[in-house]
Amino acid sequence: MNCKKILTLLLVLISIFDLNAQDKEKTKKDKADFDEAIKIANKADKIWDKGDISDAEKMYYLSLNTYPTEYFFRLVSKKIKMGDIGGAMKASDTLINRVMKMDQLLKYDPKKYTIRYFTTNDFIDFILKQRARENFTDGDINSSLKDILSIHDKANLTIDDYGFLGEVAIMAGDFNTAQSSIDTLYAMYRGKRLVMDLQLIPLYLSAKLSLAKGENEKCIKFALELEEKDKGLNTSWKGIARLMLAEAYINIGNVEKAKIYYEAAIKHIAFTRNSPDVSYVGGQIAIHEKNYTYAIDRFNANLNYKSGYLKNGTVYGKQRIYTKRAEAYVGLKNYLQAKQDFESALIYYSGYEPAVIGLAKLEGLIETERITDKTPPVISLSEPTNMRGLKIVVSGKDVLIKGTALDPSGLKSVNINGNIIYSQEDGNFWGSVMLLDGNNKIKIVATDKAGNSAEQLYEIEKTASPISTKSDIVPVEIKDGKNYAVFIASQNYEDQSIPSLENPIIDAVKLKLTLKSAYNFSDDNIISLYNPSTNDFKKKFVELNEMIRPEDNLIIFYAGHGIWVDKEKKGYWLLTDAKRNDVNSWLPNKLVLDMIAKLPARHTLLITDACFSGSVFKTRSIGADAPPAVREMSEKISRVAITSGNDTEVPDQSVFMKYLIKALNENKEKYLTAQKMFITQIIEAVMTESKTEPRYGTLELAGHVGGDFIFIKK
Repeated sequence: MNCKKILTLLLVLISIFDLNAQDKEKTKKDKADFDEAIKIANKADKIWDKGDISDAEKMYYLSLNTYPTEYFFRLVSKKIKMGDIGGAMKASDTLINRVMKMDQLLKYDPKKYTIRYFTTNDFIDFILKQRARENFTDGDINSSLKDILSIHDKANLTIDDYGFLGEVAIMAGDFNTAQSSIDTLYAMYRGKRLVMDLQLIPLYLSAKLSLAKGENEKCIKFALELEEKDKGLNTSWKGIARLMLAEAYINIGNVEKAKIYYEAAIKHIAFTRNSPDVSYVGGQIAIHEKNYTYAIDRFNANLNYKSGYLKNGTVYGKQRIYTKRAEAYVGLKNYLQAKQDFESALIYYSGYEPAVIGLAKLEGLIETERITDKTPPVISLSEPTNMRGLKIVVSGKDVLIKGTALDPSGLKSVNINGNIIYSQEDGNFWGSVMLLDGNNKIKIVATDKAGNSAEQLYEIEKTASPISTKSDIVPVEIKDGKNYAVFIASQNYEDQSIPSLENPIIDAVKLKLTLKSAYNFSDDNIISLYNPSTNDFKKKFVELNEMIRPEDNLIIFYAGHGIWVDKEKKGYWLLTDAKRNDVNSWLPNKLVLDMIAKLPARHTLLITDACFSGSVFKTRSIGADAPPAVREMSEKISRVAITSGNDTEVPDQSVFMKYLIKALNENKEKYLTAQKMFITQIIEAVMTESKTEPRYGTLELAGHVGGDFIFIKK
């Protein structure tokens, strides 16, 4: 071998040695960075658990910058669970973008119980799978479908993944993708020995897809095969098959056969009569039997069921449930409630054809009803209680009168003793009536939109003496209610021309922790809506309508951008999908007040920390007079608000929130009214430390009639 060849060989061997040395050095550094990133992420977990969301988030990002690991995905999961879907998507996109800059990266391999290098696409596919499942259980179905379809290497999709894809696609209405997934599953199963439970997945999906597409005969064929092949005692396939058979037979008009399969499904170990899928089918049967009241009860049970992925709207999708309940209300001629349900269905699925058609038909029914209606509203009082023909004795200077005046044409107005009081088109009304000493005659007149009027007379005796115990005299009774809270924080905006904010979510979390620790607000009754779109906001108010009862109390907190259009004299909230130059993408204060008005809570307090937030008021701020007795205020329906500013801009670093939380944390009183807290703890402190002028006032347009929101210490 000549010298030149020997030299070339030596150079190759040296370069290989150098490359191996470099690879070992790189692996060593990657492993050290990997371990350090995990340590930082674990610290972030502990900080998050203590409630310091802001510092925890910074720590997670420090972990990501040190080395991208699956541990960073914990932040994504936590954000989805706390209601910050937008923030979760942004965090996971940041992780993916960081990974895309690398050729390969270390990750724990659960199959080999070791840490090894994965390709960039493999790691991204892992993240997309995780995010898809998180969105399925707690987030957005369409985002879940998009992620699972974005998998780079289809070889990374397992049998379980294709089953998941089929389920998600059916729920999202993407029937082509669902069918493709089913076909792939059949191909993957061919020639393989699988447990029976797995073999039945494509059969179940075929039946479910056929049902969703309205192909009832196909559904019956697949469901019968599914029922026959399920030999297990503890699996739920047989029960699911029977429910699908019941629904398919309902759709083709064979209600008797549907009832047979429905009753057989209930006998299965996996179901009860109140299971969400069972109650939905039971409601459909009740509609066909014209038992509309029971049908509504069944759909209510379905909507109020909260468990696992059912939080996303049950296996049937909330648009279907609201549409079916609307049909039941149409059967009862409660057209206005039916209209509300059809509109709720379209909030969940904007193009849902049965709801679109149902709403169009309903508008015709309502118009016909108004033209031909000769029947007056039906008046029914809920407060004072037991007022049906009895004399009520009260000791206060006034009394709350609350009830309904139901009419298919819609309620136009209600007056008491000639004075117009607050009323809603769907029939609800309430108002406060001043009383004189002795016997007071109360005349209620309700007029519908067709011009028909009904009237009822009652007697209320005002006395300062202890209430009599005679059997025909009943004192006013107020039920104990639950405390609900909704936290809405718009922080990261999609439109780059709208600056993102630093503190809305932090402020919301601080207020939430204060209410939980000191004021009887439980996790079950707290809703967090962070970085919401306008449609997310509307969905939450639809859910609140299902949850809240007339005796309950509600706090609504909003932090984010607000805007005032002087020409229109209108204020708006800017949720995270707002476009700076598109007023139609803004949320009008008037719509917010309308939505608050529809909620049946006894006391509602709106707290806003946004620019021009004072525009929610119809009236000016009330004076600093001493508040009336707590007992009297608790009996009246109140709609009040505390805002961080008047019709001006406010800073992101909120002095208002600082003193609001301080006032609640340092409060020593058992009962603290919102007005007293504002006057004694907030207004002067905020105006001394900043240029903003916080406000307290009443929301007349949302049904305020008196009293105040009362914070009750634990």
